Amino acid sequence: MRWVVWLLLAFGAAVGLALLMRFNYGNVAILWPPYRIEISANLAIALLGAGFLLLHLLLLAAGKALSLPQRVRDYRARRRAEHAGAALRDSVLAFFEGRLGRAEKFARTAQATPATAGPAALIAARSAHRMQEQGRRDKWLQDAGADPGAANALLMTQAELAVEEQRPLEAIEIIERMHARGARHIVSLRTALRAYEQAERWPDVLHTLRLLEKRDALHPTAGQRLRVKAYGAMLASRSGDAASIRELWRGLRADERRASELAAPTVRAFAAAGAVDDARKVAEQSLDAAFSAPVIMAYGELTGVPLRDRLERIEGWRNRYGDEPELVLTLGRVCAAEKLWGKAEESLQRLVRHQPSVAAHAALADLYETLGRADDAALQYRLAARLAAG
Repeated sequence: MRWVVWLLLAFGAAVGLALLMRFNYGNVAILWPPYRIEISANLAIALLGAGFLLLHLLLLAAGKALSLPQRVRDYRARRRAEHAGAALRDSVLAFFEGRLGRAEKFARTAQATPATAGPAALIAARSAHRMQEQGRRDKWLQDAGADPGAANALLMTQAELAVEEQRPLEAIEIIERMHARGARHIVSLRTALRAYEQAERWPDVLHTLRLLEKRDALHPTAGQRLRVKAYGAMLASRSGDAASIRELWRGLRADERRASELAAPTVRAFAAAGAVDDARKVAEQSLDAAFSAPVIMAYGELTGVPLRDRLERIEGWRNRYGDEPELVLTLGRVCAAEKLWGKAEESLQRLVRHQPSVAAHAALADLYETLGRADDAALQYRLAARLAAG
């Protein structure tokens, strides 16, 4: 339908032009002594139009001819860019397929253009690193440094490779440079966490761990394992210094202080430093919040706490949490340590009847040895040995 409309418009324009020229009786005279040329105005208009069209076509042809070398250069540049882009894609796919040699080969081809040279060099560097080709890897990293747009990616790559090669100080220096430039993301924090752990910078481990947990970027089990390791190392470095241990404990978050994995070693550390009141306070606050086997066992070792207070507390927790094996075992041991032989024997016998364990039989055997009941002690040792042997 559209071509019909255009055809009608063309016919209408032709008719209008013919009518216009029909009533044009003018002449155009061209004087070029000794010549004189006279033509009709209609012919002059037609010649001018034809001349303009011819001049336009000539100029257009000249322009295209003059721009031909640049167009050829642009075409070749586009072809190189397309070829380099395809090579970079093949390099990435080969890297994730595990075909590291092919990845490095395609990356070399992808370096044909500046836009793909930096990413290609980083892929090749990681491929060479996995193949244990450190020389080629360092050369690729040097090539990647020529691309300003790949600066952060280069730093991230260097940090991860340094962590993999157990060079934590170098990795930390690189990551801190990245963070100073504002590149503080999850992957960089995870890399920093590994580097701090390797360098045994435990306060930095705890700080980075909290940042990752705030973003839900770390599995809770892995985070707790690392927190216990870091906190245990910091406790060990403060051994015997109650004030330093107290400062460390207060520096923890409330949810961290509720973790029995941290409370139990803190109780023992305070006790070893002679700060029995601090150890008692930590243990009682933890057990009042929730039952914890490690904490109750540590609490049972606090001989500096008055017997009556300990027994009242343990009985109170027993009423709240029931006959937990560690709780009953601690009660028996505390009674035995304070020479409450009857209550100790009653508690331990109830435990071995309902929930026998190696520790329970061994504690009862120790009690019988103290009381001079060698046969009963030998029986409990044999039962403990059988349980230990499965």
